[in-house]
Amino acid sequence: MSYQDELIALADSSDRTVQVLYALYLSGELSVQDAVALMAAAVAQANSQAYALADLSLAASIMLGTAEAVPVVGVLPPADDTVRLSKAATTVLKVAEASDVPEAIVSRLARSEPLESATKAFGEAMHQQPLVKGWVRQLDADPCQLCRWWWREGRVWPAAHPMPRHKGCECVQRPVLAQNIQSTGFTRRLERNARAS
Repeated sequence: MSYQDELIALADSSDRTVQVLYALYLSGELSVQDAVALMAAAVAQANSQAYALADLSLAASIMLGTAEAVPVVGVLPPADDTVRLSKAATTVLKVAEASDVPEAIVSRLARSEPLESATKAFGEAMHQQPLVKGWVRQLDADPCQLCRWWWREGRVWPAAHPMPRHKGCECVQRPVLAQNIQSTGFTRRLERNARAS
């Protein structure tokens, strides 16, 4: 299974878990407070797994490209993730209550969080892996028009350039070990700021 497949499976698992908790909340078996706490904890766990998966995948990709052992960096999710996710779960329950498609509202939180966490973690880990010089957007199985535009026919982006994404985006970064990758306005600003410091 590829990194992208594992990540999508993680998002699916997070969605199933949160949907079960939402169903228990709707049936009255969970209070609002318990539902919020359990949903936030489930998504926080998926986010932690996404960080570990991204870090491990990057190290494995570098090892395949260099035929040398490469350690993981050890990137970690934000320490206050549960507080933020509790606020998000509270909002999701309120919005879902007024929605014609409440399960889709709940699903958006459960799926988007680990997908976004993996993108952040992969980017953070790339900054700490000196062999990675850039990345290419690896499209998902059914890329939207925006993702195809961001792909730019397989453009190689500098490692420091963040991958643009939208909620629910299943695209991932594929590391590039080549030299002489063209800088972007964003990476030139980073370099100027680093020299000024």
